[in-house]
Amino acid sequence: MPVRQNSKIYLLCLLVLLLWGVCEPQQAMGQGEEEKISSDRPDQSQGPTLVPRHTLQFEAGYLYQRRRQDGLDIRTSAYPTALLRIGLAEKVELRLQGAMKDSVIENGARRRLEGFGPLSIGAKIHLWEESGWRPEAALAAMLALPVASRIFRPDNVEPQFNLGLANALSEKLDLTYNLGYGWTGGNPVPSYGANIERELSDKLTVYLEAFGSKEKGEPAEHMADVGLLLLVLPNLQLDLAAGRGLSKAAPDYFVTAGFSGRLPR
Repeated sequence: MPVRQNSKIYLLCLLVLLLWGVCEPQQAMGQGEEEKISSDRPDQSQGPTLVPRHTLQFEAGYLYQRRRQDGLDIRTSAYPTALLRIGLAEKVELRLQGAMKDSVIENGARRRLEGFGPLSIGAKIHLWEESGWRPEAALAAMLALPVASRIFRPDNVEPQFNLGLANALSEKLDLTYNLGYGWTGGNPVPSYGANIERELSDKLTVYLEAFGSKEKGEPAEHMADVGLLLLVLPNLQLDLAAGRGLSKAAPDYFVTAGFSGRLPR
């Protein structure tokens, strides 16, 4: 099946899922135990929060990034960047992640690359709750599979580990941070992220973030961004974020927008 036709089916499924979530708000709000949605997008500092048991959460968005490096102007889009989270148990969630990618490279001549990025599968396990200065913690483990369009496909399975931590600094102020370690093309890639999130109202939250990574033999990439989260319904959140590079090797800037929807139990 052609890539463009696949992408249309992908986007149609995304829209159906969103409409399903929006059409069930009364059920969600009618259950006293229903928690407000908490997502792992659009920030890079993925925290320790899991989706509730027996629920399904879909997070997706559009990402545009521009990088000027070695005389090349590289513009990359991902649409959608999609993450499916399934609550298997009280302290375990299953995770499936993928994206449709489109890159335009210019250096006198224009070249376009497009296709499906690697499919990743894994789980997040909640380790412990916050207690005093000890942060809440969860460990996520993902495997990037050699299942993708040829141009983006890894040669081998590439593992990725992430320790997510969070502290509540006050009733409306939270600190989330993480340490990651994975492999790309056989090379180890340590990473980090940290953000401060401020709840402006029951519906609106803003955050500031810094994150980065360093592949072996390559200069480190450091970036910073600011984002907004809008809670439309207890089970539906919209987001918008923009960031820029802090080091020479990092992308010049990026923007992303998307949504997170949870199917009510």
